[in-house]
Amino acid sequence: MEKIRPVILCGGGGTRLWPLSNAVTPKQFLHLTGPRSMLAETLARVSDPAMFAPPLAVGAVRQEANLRAALPGVELLLEPVGRNSAPAIAAAALASAPDALLLVLPSDHHIGDVPAFHRALLAGREAALAGDIVTFGITPDHPATGYGYIRAGSGEGAVLEAEGFVEKPDLETARGYLAAGGYYWNAGIFLFRADTMLAALDEHAPDILGAVRAALRPDGHLDPDGFAACRAQSIDYAVMEKAGNVRLVPVSMGWSDVGDYRALHELGARADGNRIDGPVIAENVSYSLVRSEGPVIGVRGVSGLAVVATASSVLVTPLAEAGNIRALAEGAPEAGRLRLQAASRARVGDWLAGHVLRGWASRAFDTSSGGFVEALDMAGEPMPGLARRGRVAPRQLYAFANARRHGWDPDGAASAVIERALAFLDGPARSPKGGWAHGFAPNGAIADTRRDLYDHAFIALAGAEACGAGFPQGRALAQEAFETIDHLFADQTHGGWEDRETAPDIKRANPHMHLLEASIAWYEVSGEAGVRARMEEIAALFEHWMFDTRTGALLERFTPDWKHPADRRVEPGHCHEWAGLLYRVELLTGRDTASWRRRLVRFAEAQGVKDGLALDLVDLDGGPAVSGYRLWPQLERLRALLASAEIPSDPDAILADIERHYLEPGPRWGWVDALDAAQEPAVRQVPASMLYHLMTAFGPFLADRQ
Repeated sequence: MEKIRPVILCGGGGTRLWPLSNAVTPKQFLHLTGPRSMLAETLARVSDPAMFAPPLAVGAVRQEANLRAALPGVELLLEPVGRNSAPAIAAAALASAPDALLLVLPSDHHIGDVPAFHRALLAGREAALAGDIVTFGITPDHPATGYGYIRAGSGEGAVLEAEGFVEKPDLETARGYLAAGGYYWNAGIFLFRADTMLAALDEHAPDILGAVRAALRPDGHLDPDGFAACRAQSIDYAVMEKAGNVRLVPVSMGWSDVGDYRALHELGARADGNRIDGPVIAENVSYSLVRSEGPVIGVRGVSGLAVVATASSVLVTPLAEAGNIRALAEGAPEAGRLRLQAASRARVGDWLAGHVLRGWASRAFDTSSGGFVEALDMAGEPMPGLARRGRVAPRQLYAFANARRHGWDPDGAASAVIERALAFLDGPARSPKGGWAHGFAPNGAIADTRRDLYDHAFIALAGAEACGAGFPQGRALAQEAFETIDHLFADQTHGGWEDRETAPDIKRANPHMHLLEASIAWYEVSGEAGVRARMEEIAALFEHWMFDTRTGALLERFTPDWKHPADRRVEPGHCHEWAGLLYRVELLTGRDTASWRRRLVRFAEAQGVKDGLALDLVDLDGGPAVSGYRLWPQLERLRALLASAEIPSDPDAILADIERHYLEPGPRWGWVDALDAAQEPAVRQVPASMLYHLMTAFGPFLADRQ
């Protein structure tokens, strides 16, 4: 008998089961319907060697570690970016022998009657071998409105014609389907020969097939830029609704897509109508799902609710509305920003777009001598005669790539800066010693050939942001920067990275922080497992060496072996900045950083804020603080407090102080960069490097403009 090769689609995000399901652990990796994860349950039901060939799993690059842990020994085909089911199935068919009999099935569905499932596969096997695309329709037992339906036609035996696919109906229509008969739920399970599906894609979605074919490299991996260029579409729209050779096998097998909390409740409700999981105290509760992954939940006197808590989030919704929480899940990462009033966000977004970005876009690049200007004067014009730091060009690249990602690119203004920055970093900015130069003369010529870790971290960050903004050159730049960093700066003896040329006698926390930031940005773009490992390594270095457990502060400078601080001065802005980055690490990796973040912010708020503004520098041993107030610590403070809801603060008041002291009195195209001890303007120039901080704090506000 021709064995069936399972193709398990593992790319779903499971947003309708937020907060249990999230970017770190999507639904398929959760234990929802039994003692194993849903992915492990899926694999188990297609593991009979007499019936099934070794499976292929198609999933996201960023989930590689989870997939290998859940599917040991299973061949993986990893997608650099999600492009829905049609490209995923095209890739699986191209990666298989033409005559392979493929069974495509989701990784996160429940099937209670596995023998019935196997009988249905055997019933559809001959039709699939003969060149049909076989789909499996679930016999409906209630008028569900959350599923698509397949309308059955005539046929012989268990295999029927599939006359049409219909969208999720309203309740009245669904009731009509059940009354009429011949309608089945679309389970998204398909059986076909690989060459059959390739022919169908070639006929009905040739652009998708062509893009995937071009992206599939000889080594079996998918090229990131090529796959990203593929149109995203489901297999239902791309093929199933159009093809004439689709057959249907009806089956009743205890199926559920576990698509929301109502479905999860139905699978495990007790006799009293409740499903209770975890540390829950329930009194006078009926027909509810209450689940905790951490804190104790007390629920009293309610009916028909879903109450779900994790270590970081809580959801409360009527079970009847459980299928409508996608917007909540998608908005969760923006919850901090939304603590600011909409009027505040719109006002600052208008200032950034119309005042700063508009002016800097035409002034950032020195068209006469090449390179990027160091600063503008108080009239808003480039200042001649200033030496230029190697960090300025990548910071400008980051700033305008970030602006483009947030929708600001009028007449290609951001794109023009991005292209100039990429060209500069790919040529004139390179040090003759390898890597990138540390400093430039006012005329743009290299003045300092040394290589600096801080500069290179920003080049990696800028490349990642440019790639995310749609510039493929950014991918090559980020990858080269990370390779250069590991080659030039990695300390194989004591761990971390060291500046052998620019600071050979100390280890500095700040370059490590920006290397962490670059790694986060690149992981969000690429999902590479090695980048995640670097994030974890830097977080561990912070916890072990850089964090002062006595005070909760971040120490800045160390001996090369990390063991002794070179001094005990602290920059409160860096405490806030580390807190914000560690929050992102937790979101992406699941590493618990909450205690570190809280202590950093509490220290900075208690010791590093004076008269409502963040200080530049404080001394842990009681020495005098540098009493200036630069703009960047204020911006990092705002970002950290927005992400630290448990720390009492008034973000709108903090933003208003930033506007009053730094933005409103700023010169044309600029801002006030620093205040003295009396909180009066202290500098007479607008440094280019600050645009990076403005974009990290205010870039998301571009979408809030009026």
